[in-house]
Amino acid sequence: MLTTKSLKGGFTLVEILIALLLGSLLLSMVVGLYVSNVSAGYKALQFSQLRTDLQGLVALMEDDIRRAGYGGEEFMVGANSNKVVDTYNSETKACIVYAYNYDHSLAISSSHYMGFRYSQDQMNLQFGRHVNKQASQCFNSGLWYNLSDPKFLKITLLYFNESVSVHSFARFRSVDISISAELASDDDYRYQMTTRVKARNPEP
Repeated sequence: MLTTKSLKGGFTLVEILIALLLGSLLLSMVVGLYVSNVSAGYKALQFSQLRTDLQGLVALMEDDIRRAGYGGEEFMVGANSNKVVDTYNSETKACIVYAYNYDHSLAISSSHYMGFRYSQDQMNLQFGRHVNKQASQCFNSGLWYNLSDPKFLKITLLYFNESVSVHSFARFRSVDISISAELASDDDYRYQMTTRVKARNPEP
């Protein structure tokens, strides 16, 4: 009686090595694509936070500056005490000061004089109380508090520009605010904003 043997074929060592090589290449491509997407997503998240933080800081300044002068002539600032806001700009510093009766006080006090300032050395935005009514003196007076963290967000520019308009014999002052910032971890990510704030209260 004759018997037949069936030969079962398998993979050769060369074929296995080629398969492993192709699998490794494919895996490295997938991992590289994943890492690239994660990195891009992280940077996009940081840029979004940069933009959101800067918009929040600008909104805070806008909201407070609009109230400048509330309370009457006693709450005016500047060298002649006849402006609702007073500003100062140099190549490395910027400051705006103002006052308003936030607590409905019967008399004005030093706490009513407030401001925002920026110094290129600190690269952050600060809010101050008990400041001098002249913006040029705001770096020599007041109690100042950091509003931004230069370890994440570096303020690279802050500039104030005043303008006056007259309506029905009343003077109203506006301020153009230009501000720029960048990520501390990557200065390729920058954001700039410009806005105009009009004080609601007229000047004497």
